[in-house]
Amino acid sequence: MPELPEVEAIRRHLAPALTGVRIDRVVVRRRDVVRDHLGRRRGRLDPEALGVGRRIDRVGRRGKQLVLHLEGGGAVVLRLGMSGRVDLRPRGAGSTSRHRHVVWMLDADASGSRRRLDFVDPRRFGGVHLAQSPEDLRGRLLGDLGPEAHEVASDVLHERLGRTSRAVKIALLDQSVLAGVGNIYADEALFRAGIHPMQPGRTLRRQHVRRLAEALASILRIAIENGGSTIQSHTLPDGNDGAFTRHHKVYGRSGEPCTRCGKHLDRSVLGGRSTTFCAGCQPLRPHAEG
Repeated sequence: MPELPEVEAIRRHLAPALTGVRIDRVVVRRRDVVRDHLGRRRGRLDPEALGVGRRIDRVGRRGKQLVLHLEGGGAVVLRLGMSGRVDLRPRGAGSTSRHRHVVWMLDADASGSRRRLDFVDPRRFGGVHLAQSPEDLRGRLLGDLGPEAHEVASDVLHERLGRTSRAVKIALLDQSVLAGVGNIYADEALFRAGIHPMQPGRTLRRQHVRRLAEALASILRIAIENGGSTIQSHTLPDGNDGAFTRHHKVYGRSGEPCTRCGKHLDRSVLGGRSTTFCAGCQPLRPHAEG
């Protein structure tokens, strides 16, 4: 699933091409992929709510979600789910994908180029969500999200993790605790911070959480600069892969030597998610409270 770095890399790629451009028309190929402002996946869609006739004021992101802010206050939220992506192509270009569920046809940009934006999602765990206003966007669609993972202050993170006895890895995956972190960057940040993924959140000392906040900020920044991690379906809107995969220290490397101590990396399942860690570099601390 695309996480904060992948979605932010997509946003940075799209923003120069989409900002200020008017949406000419929208083709919805699968109605059940789009949720209107009442959360419905059936019934007639208002073309204006999808952006028809309106300019894209800004391309934003919140956590793992891409947001097209429309003139007049509405917004289109793109959730990429497990296999979703967005493709930016010339309007006349063909596509071999059978899973183009929504297509935005764009007017000419400042250079005179006329392009289209395709929402592609083979497994359909993602979707397109429509907001009527900034208040609707902030409250209904984004209101449950925690602070941005790459910006969170260590004292804020300490307070949030201190509320739970869940394993810290599971807490990091909870988007209401911290927005933007998924399986890849939770494993990588915990390794860099020297924290065992099964360590209960409330037992983490302040210095451990400080290291974790610093690790999240550093890893997410570098991952964004590298276009994120391409594991399966993630690509940038121009079709290129994210290059951060080659920087992974633990994710996807179970059984291989730890790059720090040389011991074989362990694998377990936490909350239904595969988790890779180094038992030597990330000791489980039973009395780490304080």
